[in-house]
Amino acid sequence: MHPSVELSNAIRISLAPAFLLVAMSNLLGHIMATRQRIIDRYRMLSAEPDVIIAPDEVEYEKRVLRDRVALTNRSINLLTLAIMLIALVIFTIFISLVSPVIDLTLTLTPLFALAMLNLIVAAGLFLRQLQISSRQLQRIGLSS
Repeated sequence: MHPSVELSNAIRISLAPAFLLVAMSNLLGHIMATRQRIIDRYRMLSAEPDVIIAPDEVEYEKRVLRDRVALTNRSINLLTLAIMLIALVIFTIFISLVSPVIDLTLTLTPLFALAMLNLIVAAGLFLRQLQISSRQLQRIGLSS
């Protein structure tokens, strides 16, 4: 096979997981936007005491918001690590296909498995944050 054909096949095969990267990046953007809204709410509660909400309720809500930010930050960290691992999978596939003397295919399974584990835990942490958010909405009567 001609080297340019081999190279184009290597690029095609190594970029297949790129769709996963796009999906993970979209999820990361959504989680980061959620974190920003939580931070904005916390700042609002800290800057202007609301006359409608009792001071102890403000402190309770701020505590809940701190918990939600902590969960969201952990989720962001794990998801970012998962993205980096998938990028490493792509790199490994490409190097293994281009170089006839370097065979890194045995490293693909643990890298991919670790990436998926990070994604699962990140999603679980974000789900926990959403459950706390729902409970908070129920407490103030905004959810059924």
